Amino acid sequence: MQDLVIKNGTVVTPHGLILGGIAADKGKITAVASDHELPQARNEVDAEGNFIFPGVIDPHVHLGSGSTSLKAALDGSMTVPPDMSSEEAAKIGEEKFRSDFETESASAAVGGITTLVSTVQFGAWDALKRDYYRRAKEIGKENSLTDFKFTAWMVGQTQFDWAAGLINEGITSFKFHLGYNKHDWSFIYKCFEAIASFGPPTFPMIHAEEYGLINVLSEQLKAEGRTDIAAWSDARPGISEAIDIFTAGLMAQRAGVPLYVVHVSAKESLETIQFLRQRGVKIYVETCPHYLVLDKFTEAGLLAKVNPPLHEEADIQRLWQAMADGTVDTIGSDHCATARWQKESGGLWTGLPGFGGFGAMLALMVSEGVNKGKITIEQLAKLLSENTARIFGMYPRKGVLSPGADADIVIVDPHKEWVLGTNTLKSAQDYSIYEGMKVKGKAVKTFVRGKLVAEEGELVMKTPMGKYADVCW
Repeated sequence: MQDLVIKNGTVVTPHGLILGGIAADKGKITAVASDHELPQARNEVDAEGNFIFPGVIDPHVHLGSGSTSLKAALDGSMTVPPDMSSEEAAKIGEEKFRSDFETESASAAVGGITTLVSTVQFGAWDALKRDYYRRAKEIGKENSLTDFKFTAWMVGQTQFDWAAGLINEGITSFKFHLGYNKHDWSFIYKCFEAIASFGPPTFPMIHAEEYGLINVLSEQLKAEGRTDIAAWSDARPGISEAIDIFTAGLMAQRAGVPLYVVHVSAKESLETIQFLRQRGVKIYVETCPHYLVLDKFTEAGLLAKVNPPLHEEADIQRLWQAMADGTVDTIGSDHCATARWQKESGGLWTGLPGFGGFGAMLALMVSEGVNKGKITIEQLAKLLSENTARIFGMYPRKGVLSPGADADIVIVDPHKEWVLGTNTLKSAQDYSIYEGMKVKGKAVKTFVRGKLVAEEGELVMKTPMGKYADVCW
């Protein structure tokens, strides 16, 4: 007798839709078949005709983000004290990282996410050290309701010296933040070469925004007195993203390594990526839900400040097209559990960028994509699960509903109507950029390795059960 059988649904597989269900035992899928072919189980679940969908894998998460700003809150100031030591920053960062794992993994599970890939932010740049990642694994196991994996944050030669050790810890992705400072392309190229020497599934990731152009435009807009949210977008136009994608793409091709571009937001970037791909450059493309449903004139105002920024309707439509035609490979939330005061203090030019979006990701993609005919449910399964698992070296253990895979399963009701907001998304964040948005489509049950974690927007599992999602070599 099996542990779990889910019946009376439409199973979304890489080979098409199957009317029937899934059997699982000891955390693994044992069968995908029509209802009458499924074995008996101790726990039988009626999918009620809904989609049985592979657990969502979020490739872009920032647990612990904004942690040093907590020190400012405790001191009653709006800036981080300059005398904060790296040890103090690390301690505060670890507390925020731990808290985020507890609260945000719950929000993820409620939204249908079963595995998340996060940077490790302990409040100090030296968090790339191997022992920090080992500590991060412990924190995840102690606090997470979903499985998890980590991305290394590359900021200098010292950090890169530890890269080989991190690969032994199961790290496959190395992220370069090009948009936050003047970057040294010689260092980045050397890193690309070294990552190429490690072989697949290791790869570099880039946050693409050309720093010099952004600085010039920002100063011009400040001089004009602009403080509206659209000014943030005007300071970071689509070409600033495309410029860095073009340069990094050519370097990656020369170095012999695939390039992963996070949170692609602009039509110019997609044109650049297609140009590079036609010339043999291997590029993985990620976008985020907020670039698909919100523009730079959003009523969310300063709360919607993010890097790269929201753009215009033409960019939104081009991104949907790119998901349908296969230009976009994955969807990530870029989830940062920031506080309202961090966003609003100091106004547009100094407030903290980034926001949470875990619980809304699957719902938005079903509501705005599948239900409106922009993408199919099969395409969505690739974008949210299969492609991410393949790129990050977790396939076929994750990202697919097939025998032998982890029983990470979401029952999705495409007709369920509900309203997004702070109360329904279950994040610790005290605001939502989607507040009041009506959607049609919801994760009604989420299973992590065969165990029911969330149901109808509420947690069922209270005890942390997350495991580190290692590489399927």
